[in-house]
Amino acid sequence: MTCDRMLVHICCSVDSHYFLQELRKLYPATQFSGFFYNPNIHPHAEYLLRLADVRRSCQKLHMELIEGDYALEAWLEAIQGLEQEREKGARCNVCFDVRLEACAKMALMLGIGAFSTTLLSSPMKEQAILKAQGEAIGARYDLRFIYHNVRAQGGVERQNALAKRDKLYRQNYCGCQFALNAQRQAQNKPCIELLSPLSGQVQPSSIQHRLELFKQRDRLETRGLDYSLLQHSTQAYILLGALVRVGGVPLSSYILNHSMGKKATLKDVQIHTITLKPTFAQSLLAKQHHLEIPEIALEVGLSCKDDTLFLDTRGVATLLSRVPTPLTGLKLRYEEELYIRERLVGVESTQPIVVLDTLETLKDAPISIEITAQSFEHRNFYLLEHARASLPPKQAKEQGEAHP
Repeated sequence: MTCDRMLVHICCSVDSHYFLQELRKLYPATQFSGFFYNPNIHPHAEYLLRLADVRRSCQKLHMELIEGDYALEAWLEAIQGLEQEREKGARCNVCFDVRLEACAKMALMLGIGAFSTTLLSSPMKEQAILKAQGEAIGARYDLRFIYHNVRAQGGVERQNALAKRDKLYRQNYCGCQFALNAQRQAQNKPCIELLSPLSGQVQPSSIQHRLELFKQRDRLETRGLDYSLLQHSTQAYILLGALVRVGGVPLSSYILNHSMGKKATLKDVQIHTITLKPTFAQSLLAKQHHLEIPEIALEVGLSCKDDTLFLDTRGVATLLSRVPTPLTGLKLRYEEELYIRERLVGVESTQPIVVLDTLETLKDAPISIEITAQSFEHRNFYLLEHARASLPPKQAKEQGEAHP
């Protein structure tokens, strides 16, 4: 059976990249269009990341992509009362209906007589249910629903191999916040995807970090540069809450990343001037360029019986070679916080580092500290840019100037 045009609902690039190529083998004379409609994906940054990767996949396949609306509120209304349903249960069935019906309506509007969905490619979805729902919706709109099982006979393994080869974004949860919460609870991990640090930092474990990393991937491809897209395990850190009191009075503070959770009262904090030597990386760079990096003298608050370390905003400015900023306006990047930690106590340390406006408030008063934090293993992506092929000096210089 043939069809001139087909609209294919796309859920993500990993499923669509393989599924669409398999459909083309079955229907070589058919003109395909993709339709990205997934209001279930949460948070919005994750939606944007998956959409961008689908857009890249369709460009590689030379296929038109139609982008639907991010109708989250309508989707939440549709699944109301089913929030606690298990994955592959009633909530998922309603979610399928919402997306398949939107695809059918779009096909009808475009004058396309057949539609399908890349959800059929996902190992996490029930094929029989998708087939039944797709055919029912097709009958309601007088459209053909195209069912094809691409997972059979090693299809899943071929799909995963293709995703790795073409360096696609391989997400680690289905999409909706309810399935994500249940999955993280089963893993005994916080739902880090739904948390945003008050500092607004882009942390390595965040979806925002992935967005930036995959934009970097696209820039490398635009410049014709080769790279490897890999995954590794890292220690993610979440600061859940902190309160510092001096003499029982709450005090404004800034807790650096990777400060371990603790609850203590300190009565013997003393202010000392310490000397900081250059880091190994700084020393190596200085040696290569025949430079001298001076030692830094810094005031810190120390306790003989506790490992908490106090630093003021002036000390932060000294370490980062910037103008001092009051605590209310202090904004540090994640990398800057790690650099401060490395200079003071080593990058792998977990002892609390507390930044105050001034260390003078530590004198002659008991200090109570409550820090609630969690550290856990997290899988994340990273890029390794390959060395450029040897080019004549003039051509290499022109390429560098054209692509800063």
